[in-house]
Amino acid sequence: MDDAVSIRSLFGAWLKIGCTSFGGGAVTQYLIQETFIYKHHWIGAEDYSRIIAMSQIAPGINILATTILIGKRLGGGMGIFVSLMGLVLPSAIITVGMTAIYVSLSSLSRVQAAMRYAFAAIFGLSLVTNWRNVAPILERNRRQGSATLAASIAVMIGTAVVYALLSPAVVILYVAGSLTSALVYRRAATKSPQRRTK
Repeated sequence: MDDAVSIRSLFGAWLKIGCTSFGGGAVTQYLIQETFIYKHHWIGAEDYSRIIAMSQIAPGINILATTILIGKRLGGGMGIFVSLMGLVLPSAIITVGMTAIYVSLSSLSRVQAAMRYAFAAIFGLSLVTNWRNVAPILERNRRQGSATLAASIAVMIGTAVVYALLSPAVVILYVAGSLTSALVYRRAATKSPQRRTK
């Protein structure tokens, strides 16, 4: 936590994200990363990965959970309030306005073509955003040894394959992935006690 972060600065950062986060979750996450990790350096990449993991586990809208956790970390109770207001109010107003315009123009072929390209761009941003979330975790696992890194990659790929083939409840995947990862880390720690003491 950076004690120098003021409530006003925090609100301003979220307000800018709320006004520019067109495209939904992936774009919003990308802007959060750019603002809090790379521009202001208020939180680290590993901290952000942990926040994202906690947000995924919590029920409800993940972006709001992320906003609450970052707001709490940087500004306590007031940080939560200004973070939510900065993110939600402008984006809600803009979304209502854009929806009204889209409804009146959605039948036009050019509008439909533009939306297809917009979805492609959002997908590209989603790939970049997810890589930024995963990279710190992979780097940390790499430092713990090649076996740990290989196991974490196997858990990610295995989870994707199981979801694609069986479509189980997401909470089951979270629990199974967490238990598998915990067992891998415990085994790696008992095999390499010297790493724990460093």
